[in-house]
Amino acid sequence: MSPVLAAETGHEDCERRIRELERRVARLEGVLERLTNEHVTSIASMKLAEPLLPPSPQSPPPPHASEAQPLPRKTFEMPPELVPQIGKIGAEVGLLISGATSPFKLNTGQFFGGFIDLPLFEPPRLHGKISYEISVGMSQSRTTFPVTSNVAQVANLAVLTALNPNGGLANVTAAVTGTGAAPFPVKVSALTRLRLLQVVPFSFKYTSTAFDRWRLRPYALAGFGTYVTIHSQNPARGNPPTYGVRPDAAVPPDILAAVNALFGGQAPFGGPLVAGQISQAPELEARGLPGGHGNLDFGLQTGGGVEFRISRNFSLGFDARFNKIAGTYGGFQTFGSRLGFHF
Repeated sequence: MSPVLAAETGHEDCERRIRELERRVARLEGVLERLTNEHVTSIASMKLAEPLLPPSPQSPPPPHASEAQPLPRKTFEMPPELVPQIGKIGAEVGLLISGATSPFKLNTGQFFGGFIDLPLFEPPRLHGKISYEISVGMSQSRTTFPVTSNVAQVANLAVLTALNPNGGLANVTAAVTGTGAAPFPVKVSALTRLRLLQVVPFSFKYTSTAFDRWRLRPYALAGFGTYVTIHSQNPARGNPPTYGVRPDAAVPPDILAAVNALFGGQAPFGGPLVAGQISQAPELEARGLPGGHGNLDFGLQTGGGVEFRISRNFSLGFDARFNKIAGTYGGFQTFGSRLGFHF
């Protein structure tokens, strides 16, 4: 066989093998397309790409991804709120630590309370949200001022009538004013302790989100609740004391000693007073039952404040509220700090 014929035969054999391989590859591509439901590029139609040339020494190496451009600093953003958005639901629980005035013309005092804020909806065309708030708190104060005991006046009149039945108007004047032979003081310097419990189960609150870029959220609220007033009076501890039996009563010493033995000490005028008049029975005092006077009223509450978001979960702020109790001449205010936890 001549070399030319041998070369042609070899060339035909190579072409035959190539065509056989292409048929097998095409058959394999068809199987892959049926299994993956995706188009597979035919290897036969692929052209060899030009080989990648290494970068020339003159071209600088590509910069590293971390060195190409500094990452932008992450700014604070309020978390998304109100279900069904993903994130926090917009609810809040918090503490109120404030000062408080008194609706009964007493001294200012302290106020401690707590609240829970539950989101309701976002009003259209307003940057904010409407929520439902429940709050509970108590204010307390201490005030010392003189009180007039009508019970002491009656007791004075009874003693003076027994000692001097013919005293007439002089007995009445001495008994009412607590002077002369009257054995009991009428004016008593009493320390009044006021405790005012407020429960506001229903109030609406609007919180503005227009200043979120500065982490500030002002708010306003209005609602109504119940107010429990409890107050008690204790005779002030002076020297000489202003309670018990008058040591300078114009009566014989033996009678003064007898009255002091019967009515001196704690009861009926020296112990904690009920409504500023008389102390409770010694049997109740021995059992430790508190003496005082209380009442339950309804009222209204309005207020507002601002919170500063320290983080996505915590906030600090200022809170001020005005409360009007039914049956009182005026209302009272609470004003001070607030601490909130958001979830």
